Amino acid sequence: MDAVLAEAITNSFAVKASFITPRSPLGLKLSVKTPTQVGADRILNALALRDLFRGPSIAIDFGTATTFDCVDAGGAYIGGAILLGPNSAARALHEFTAKLPLIRVRKPRSVVGKDTVACLEAGLYYGYLGMIREVLARTKQEMGGKAKVAATGGLAPLFLKDLPGVRHEPDLTLNGLRLASGLISAAR
Repeated sequence: MDAVLAEAITNSFAVKASFITPRSPLGLKLSVKTPTQVGADRILNALALRDLFRGPSIAIDFGTATTFDCVDAGGAYIGGAILLGPNSAARALHEFTAKLPLIRVRKPRSVVGKDTVACLEAGLYYGYLGMIREVLARTKQEMGGKAKVAATGGLAPLFLKDLPGVRHEPDLTLNGLRLASGLISAAR
C-alpha cells in the first residue's frame, strides 16, 4: 500500500514521496521488543530528541493519545508509554455516559468542582497531571534519573506550568520529520 501511495504522490506532484517506518534508513536503533510496531510519530519524536539533547531524553506528546517516547544515552529509541489523551477522555466521558457534557480540557480554579462541568474539568486536568507526573517520574527513574524532557502536542502548553523542568518543543515531531527527510535523501 505504501509503495502504491508513494508512486501516486510522485506521479501527481513530481516529488519523491517517503514514508517513515521502522525500516526507514534513519540510523535510529529501535531497542524494543517489536520494532515494526513503532509508529512514525514516535520515531520522529525520537529522532528530534536525539538531535536536541544528545543524551537520555523523554518526549511527552499531548495528542489524541499522550505518549512518552524515550531515547537512551546512546541515541536509541527504547520505548515509552501510551495513555489516552485528555481530549479523548473528555469525549469518552461524554459519549459513554448518560448526562455528562463534552467539555474543553482546561485548568480549573479549584480541584473541588461545584457543578458537573467544574467536576469534569478538575478530574480531567488534575487526574491527567497526576498521571503524567507519575509516569514521568518512574520513566526518569528507570532511565537513571538524568533524562531531559520535552513536551509537544496541542495540550502541552496547558500542562507545562505544572511540570517543572519540562521544555516546550511545539515543533518536535516536525523537526524529526525534517531530520528524517535529510537522512532519507542522503541514503538515496
